[in-house]
Amino acid sequence: MKLTKYLVVLFLSFSLLTAAEFTISSYNCGGLSNHYDYLRASVMQKLMQERYLAEPAQMALNEEIQKLALKILFASEVEKQLAQQEWERKGYQHVFEEITAAPTKSNSLNAIWNQKVESLITSYKVRPVVIHDQEVIQVLQDHLNDLTRTDSDFQQQLQTARAIMAKRIFEHHLKFDILCLQEADYLDATLFPAHYEVRFAQTDHSKNGIAWNTQRFELIETIGDILGRAFAVKLRDKETGKTVLVASGHLTGCNPYRVELNEKTSLNDSAKGDSELQTTVNLFDQLGADLMLVGMDSNVTSLHPRLTILKQSGYQLDYEHFLEPTCTNPYQVLNTRIDWIAVKSTQASVTNIPVLSIGLNNIQTNISDHKPVAAKISY
Repeated sequence: MKLTKYLVVLFLSFSLLTAAEFTISSYNCGGLSNHYDYLRASVMQKLMQERYLAEPAQMALNEEIQKLALKILFASEVEKQLAQQEWERKGYQHVFEEITAAPTKSNSLNAIWNQKVESLITSYKVRPVVIHDQEVIQVLQDHLNDLTRTDSDFQQQLQTARAIMAKRIFEHHLKFDILCLQEADYLDATLFPAHYEVRFAQTDHSKNGIAWNTQRFELIETIGDILGRAFAVKLRDKETGKTVLVASGHLTGCNPYRVELNEKTSLNDSAKGDSELQTTVNLFDQLGADLMLVGMDSNVTSLHPRLTILKQSGYQLDYEHFLEPTCTNPYQVLNTRIDWIAVKSTQASVTNIPVLSIGLNNIQTNISDHKPVAAKISY
């Protein structure tokens, strides 16, 4: 009996010693030109509050449907069947189509909110960006004044304020071992703590980047840019010696809820972004590593088939914990989750971590129109 107890204790001790974990975050930093993403977030900060007050049940249902769709895609077979039964029992397919209908469709629930957005701020295709709502302008101006304490012009204040906020965010709030960054055009290494190493893609397109805690990881190889839409490095975990491939991706956008046919090209509107993701995971399979990680702005929700590429390629997502929205869709004006962290390994598991101090559409805590996501990787 004593020998059995000793062996159990020895086994548990060995398990604790050999188990390893680290953290990773993915963050679209909102680098669209002339600070459009940040300015739009200031508008959405007001408008989405108004919509949640006006349609609380509808907004809750919108989030519930997206969570269940993710479970159907990534859960084990038994859980998947139960989730699918719930989907059918509650008639979620019809409800989902109704909630996410294009604003241009007859009787769309989103038409009035789309119109309100257009009345509050110019389209992302129009420069210079102009906000028309006086309350939003005042809130934004007060925040910029508080941060910069200068009399410089508005654009200079924006640039200065976002740099101040970025430095604080990376110093105090995104203290994760690996950071996958998208739309990081206005960032540089000086904005990160000294113990982080940072690499950015050399591309004319919106920059992706990856930063890592050098106390935990060391660089083996810079894989580099992938189709102008992803950036990858190969790291070594100093604690375990394991190799880790990491990709930061910002995939080409499309309808985030369903596949549509592009009338001009006769191709699916998601074809380009799907190919970018497939190319990334195929490259990782060719290169090989103990763990493969993808942190990305996928530009699609859990309702879109793009995420099946991850599932079919052997990647895991956490489909249960902290599945808060990460972006507000600009057309349907719905809060959605389009930013994901996925891992591929025979032994690793992924558990989402909430990023509590950075709010969605919160100009006082966030430099972007996206909310960062984070996860713990255990292996």
